Amino acid sequence: MFFPFVSKIFADINIDGITALKLALIILIMAKPANITIKELIKLYKPGEQTDIVESNKRTGGFIGILERYIIFILLYVNQYSAVGLVLTAKSIARYHELEDKDFAEYFLMGTLLSTFIIILTYLIVF
Repeated sequence: MFFPFVSKIFADINIDGITALKLALIILIMAKPANITIKELIKLYKPGEQTDIVESNKRTGGFIGILERYIIFILLYVNQYSAVGLVLTAKSIARYHELEDKDFAEYFLMGTLLSTFIIILTYLIVF
């Protein structure tokens, strides 16, 4: 093996090389490729630009999406399917006041469901 210490870590936690590659593939897909895919698929439905949102807040949303997908992936990997609802609920609670705007609520829901769909589909295909 190229990195003996990595092999030892995988052996200690009972993960073979193929599973490690599958995990790495999902981790890579769930970052920027998923963000770009989601952004492109829902850009037609984006509500009018809000003036109080700055560029850094837009990047924060993408980062939150990545974290959301990683958390959902971990929950799927450890067979805690019902806990996925907790992640989605927490995300909705954080945006509670903004969800009063119907256009934003629909856009937010499309992005959240698409993000969840991508991670579940990727997980099912890879594993």
